[in-house]
Amino acid sequence: MREQYYYDEPYLKEYSSYVAAVNEKGIILDSTISYAEGGGQPGDRGTINGISYSNTIHEGDHILHVVDPSSFKVGDEVHIQLDWPHRYDFMQQHTAQHLLSGLMFTEFGIGTLAVHQGDEILTIETDRMDIPEETLLSLEEKANRKICENHKVSYLELSHADAEKLDLRRSIKVEGDVRIVVIEGVDKIACGGIHTATTGEIGSIIYMGSELIRGHVRTIWKTGDRAVRERRANAEVVKELSRLLSSPREKISSQVTSLLEQISNLKHQKAALEKEVAIKLYDMKESVFVSSVPLSSYQDIEADRNFAAIYTDEDRLNWLLRCEDPNVFKAFKEHFSSLGLKGGGRGPMYQGSGDKAKIDELIRILEGLLDE
Repeated sequence: MREQYYYDEPYLKEYSSYVAAVNEKGIILDSTISYAEGGGQPGDRGTINGISYSNTIHEGDHILHVVDPSSFKVGDEVHIQLDWPHRYDFMQQHTAQHLLSGLMFTEFGIGTLAVHQGDEILTIETDRMDIPEETLLSLEEKANRKICENHKVSYLELSHADAEKLDLRRSIKVEGDVRIVVIEGVDKIACGGIHTATTGEIGSIIYMGSELIRGHVRTIWKTGDRAVRERRANAEVVKELSRLLSSPREKISSQVTSLLEQISNLKHQKAALEKEVAIKLYDMKESVFVSSVPLSSYQDIEADRNFAAIYTDEDRLNWLLRCEDPNVFKAFKEHFSSLGLKGGGRGPMYQGSGDKAKIDELIRILEGLLDE
């Protein structure tokens, strides 16, 4: 019996074995159903004799279960129980990745450079700098059709020479004997991962978007139960938006667009009103005053005198100092530490923030500087 027994029985959830070695990281068994991390697929987790193990990794030529080793010794018989939902989720993801990469290549001539199977999403980095959105939506449709057709997933174990004779979509990256994963009528590739027995077990695939990374398009997907949860979440969002807007689904987009335009217009009106308030406060000729509008409203006013404005929110204050003489700001900076202030700028306009509790002391110091 070989150590990698997960290849022989990929659907086995529990298994008994013997401890072959123990080290500070965990234990090595004489055979295991726990898949070791590799090829973009994370390692299995679960329990061994009821003790949780967090990962399964390659340790040289062997498979190490990452677990507290203090409870084990060489020769012990142990019972492994997989975290099956975790394992099966990644079996679905890995099979979906082969399906997507295979269809990318055969239908659109797009190659796969790298893959990552994560806790939330599946990503496939391609060899393209640009892929039209309609191509990826078409790929999603084709992949889901192959899922419904329930193609068989099988394996071939061949010598390196024999494997190279096959029509594979990517060159073989390992030496020695090769394990070929075959999705009937869809894809053939060398792979050491664990997959579902049919494409139907993937359930469904959703295209989530794409991004540019290292000059290549990386596509983003959700599969299996994740895809189901995504669809349900999206449906709930649409339902709630429809309720809030009192609008049928097909009109939500135009309703939101209209609201955004109204908000934009209101923001411009608000900014204009705040500018008017700032000018009136400036025209009152006080050297230091507390402003009822944000200090950004003072940036473009035509000022011909020195002044300081202070604006407060719930937690902090913001200050703005307008002074022609740079020595005034230099003298003001000497008080930064005691007032808990920070800021700077280029004359004649300086600004920053500080501790709201020090506002009275700040006003007194600014008045002293500007009234000299």
